[in-house]
Amino acid sequence: MASFKIRANSLFVNRYLKVVENGVVFVETAAMGGKRKFRFDQIDYVLMSPTNVLSFQVGNEVFSLKTNPKRLRHQQAIQQLIAGAKAAQEHSAGFPVIGATGVL
Repeated sequence: MASFKIRANSLFVNRYLKVVENGVVFVETAAMGGKRKFRFDQIDYVLMSPTNVLSFQVGNEVFSLKTNPKRLRHQQAIQQLIAGAKAAQEHSAGFPVIGATGVL
């Protein structure tokens, strides 16, 4: 599996999500941020807002970043994230993966 990255940098914050073979790496260089790694089976929910903000929940924490639906790499990263989280949840009877159109 190839890795895909979504960058959502701003003037003061460097933020990206990298989808890798067994999970995701989320980086946010802000006051309380840093580099976090999660396996797909740790992801409880995935949500895409109507304004193209991708969020995923791990335990009580929610991680979000703005996406651009016109960028192929963003589309590929989102598809891989959803597929990986969905496959992991099917094996563990966890919470459903939720998209803007409902349960995926």
